[in-house]
Amino acid sequence: MEKVPDYLEFFGLKDHPFRLTPDTKYFFPSEPHQKAFEVLRYGLNRGEGFLILTGKPGAGKTLLLRILLKEKDPSKELALLLSPNLNPRELLIAILEDLGIKISGKENKEQLLRLFYDYLLKIAKENRTLLLVIDEAQNLPLESLEELRLLSNFETEEKKLLQILLVGQPSLEEKLKSPALAQLLQRITIWERLEPLSSKEILSYVQFRWHRAGGAGLYLDRGAKRLLYRISEGLPRQINKIMDRAVLFAAAEGKKTISKKILKEAAESYQLLPKRNWVFPWAFAMAALILMAVFWYWK
Repeated sequence: MEKVPDYLEFFGLKDHPFRLTPDTKYFFPSEPHQKAFEVLRYGLNRGEGFLILTGKPGAGKTLLLRILLKEKDPSKELALLLSPNLNPRELLIAILEDLGIKISGKENKEQLLRLFYDYLLKIAKENRTLLLVIDEAQNLPLESLEELRLLSNFETEEKKLLQILLVGQPSLEEKLKSPALAQLLQRITIWERLEPLSSKEILSYVQFRWHRAGGAGLYLDRGAKRLLYRISEGLPRQINKIMDRAVLFAAAEGKKTISKKILKEAAESYQLLPKRNWVFPWAFAMAALILMAVFWYWK
């Protein structure tokens, strides 16, 4: 079997700088990411009940979440749910199972709520609170989001027993603004939107990851820089995909510079370059021919 070419040795790297897995050591503290991190950390430490983080797919939400959880207060118990397309009862069961609470599966909703509330009171006596994190929360039905509002009512006279952090795509914002969730919307105290990187931040991001992987520096010509910004739209995941393929192509050609041509080939391999729209040029050409025919006719 033919060996798949790699670029680590060619560029003198210790690791793949543009891998897609959310590795915390490659967290780039861009302005939007650092702001979101600081605000969310403040809200968690302050004990805010409802926190929201939204952003486009590939904006870096999962990596930011990992950093937050890595630095969370040890007094916070964690329940983490991923991509939950669950009705209210299924949501309660998933939370209890993640917490390691034994259930038979035959309990009705009231019994599940009692188990959950008893658990919250138990850890409260130990000076701990529960942090419920739901990733890809846009998949939750409206009735399950409303159930979370009801769960957030669990509190004592001194403090809340439960904090809820919802992480999701922009469609989560649309759901939360639904008239059916008006009361939930009022409960949200922290809401951060993770914005894409700027053109300058994209270049800093590329060099940051390159250095972390053991590289001295990676040069992109002017055309490559502009093209990378246009096709990646400032989304870290897109940048990683394009740059990983571009570096591979450059190594295959024995080049240490990422040119516009190489970057374009990398983008085309993922079908990321928009197709040209030939409708307008064709219509313009036809109009020009008609005008020329009219001119010669009257002449």
